[in-house]
Amino acid sequence: MTKTIKLVPDGQDQIRLKTTITVWVLYATEFFKCHMVKQLSRCYSIHFECLQQSNEMLGNISRLAIPDVIFVETGSDWAKRITELQNFNVDKEKDEDELDTLLIVFGDESDNLSLRVALKLGATDFISQQAVLEDFAGMLHSIAEDKLATRHLSEVYLFLNTKGGSGATTVALNTAVEVAMQHTDRVLLLDLDIHFGVVMDYLNINPVYSLNDVIANLADLDEVSLRSLVTRHNSGLHILSFKHENHQENFENAMKLGKLIPILREHYDYIFIDLSLGIDHIFIPILSQATRIFLITQQNLVSIKNTSRIAKALTFEYGVAKEQLILVVNRYEKRQQIKLKDIEETISGLEIHTIPNDFKSAIESVNLGTPLVSSKKSSAISKSVTRFTRTLMPKDKEQKSWLKRLFS
Repeated sequence: MTKTIKLVPDGQDQIRLKTTITVWVLYATEFFKCHMVKQLSRCYSIHFECLQQSNEMLGNISRLAIPDVIFVETGSDWAKRITELQNFNVDKEKDEDELDTLLIVFGDESDNLSLRVALKLGATDFISQQAVLEDFAGMLHSIAEDKLATRHLSEVYLFLNTKGGSGATTVALNTAVEVAMQHTDRVLLLDLDIHFGVVMDYLNINPVYSLNDVIANLADLDEVSLRSLVTRHNSGLHILSFKHENHQENFENAMKLGKLIPILREHYDYIFIDLSLGIDHIFIPILSQATRIFLITQQNLVSIKNTSRIAKALTFEYGVAKEQLILVVNRYEKRQQIKLKDIEETISGLEIHTIPNDFKSAIESVNLGTPLVSSKKSSAISKSVTRFTRTLMPKDKEQKSWLKRLFS
C-alpha cells in the first residue's frame, strides 16, 4: 500500500491571487510583525509594508502606495492610530471614489472590547493574531477578485501608418515614453510588426521575452507573471514585441491578440500600439478595442489619398466611430505645397495635430537609442510631442484627502 508524501509541510503551501494586492501591516509587537512577514511571504501576489504603531507612523506612509487592505494588531494605542490614519490628509493621485481599502483587526478573539472598537472603526473582520495564511486566504482571494472586477480598463491608443515610412513608430514611441514618465509602471507599448519590429532597436534594448511568451502563458497570466515578461525602459515604459526570428509563429500569435488585449487593459492605465504596417485582417480585434486610432500621415498627395481611403475603410468596413479617429500630420512644414487647410478640406471632420519636420534630431535619437522627448527636450519635435501628449491625458482632478473614506 502506497502513501502520499507531502514535499511541502502542512501550512507552508504557496498561494497565488488573481492580481497583486497591497497590504499595510501595522504592528504593536515584534512577534506579530515576524508572524505576518512569514505568512504574507507565502503569497506570490502580495506587496506588504510593515509599519510600527508609533508617533512617527504617519510620517512614513506618505511615500507608500495606497493599500488594498490594512492589517492592524490590537495594542495599547491601536484605535488611536487608526483614527489618526483616517483623519490624515496626504496628496495622492487616486480619487476618493476609487478607494476601497479594507481594515482587518488582529487580536485576542475573547477581547470583546477590542472587537466592539474594531466594528465602530469600520473593520471588515476581527481575526486571531496567531492566524496563519490559510485562515484569511479566502478573504485575500475575494479582495483580489473585487479589485479586478472594479478596475477601470485602460486607454488603448493605436498608431497607424497611412503610408510606409510616415513615422507611426516614432510618434507612438515618444508619446508612450512621455506618458510613462508621468505614470511610471502603468504604461505599455506594443510593437505589432510581425516581421521587423524596430521599437527595441530604437531604445537600444535587448528583450529577454516577447509577445510570443506572453501569449503562450495566456491561460495563467496574472499581474506578477505579466510583469516578469515585459521589457522595462528607464523611463518607466513597459514594452512587448514579437520575435524577429520566427515570422510564422508571430503570424499565428498575432491572431490571438484579441484575447490578450482585455487582460492587458486590466493591468495598465495606457496601452500604446504601434501598427506601422497598416490595416490587416488579423488585427481587426485590435481595431475594435482601440479607444482612439491615430492616422499618421505626411504632406504629400499619396499619403493624403491613402489617409482618406483608410479613414473611410475604418468607418464603413470595420465599424470604427469617426470620433475615434485622429489625424497626425508628421514632418509638417508650413512652406510645403500642400497646406494644412488643404488636408482639412480633403479629410473633413477629424481632429488634426502636427509634428514638425526635424529629421536631424530624429536620426540622432535613433542612433543614440534614446527617445526624442528625453534626449532632445528642447527640440521643436519634442515640444510638439509633449503638447500632443497633453491632449491624451485627463485633466488634473482636484486633490482630495484619500483616507477620509477608509473603512466606510
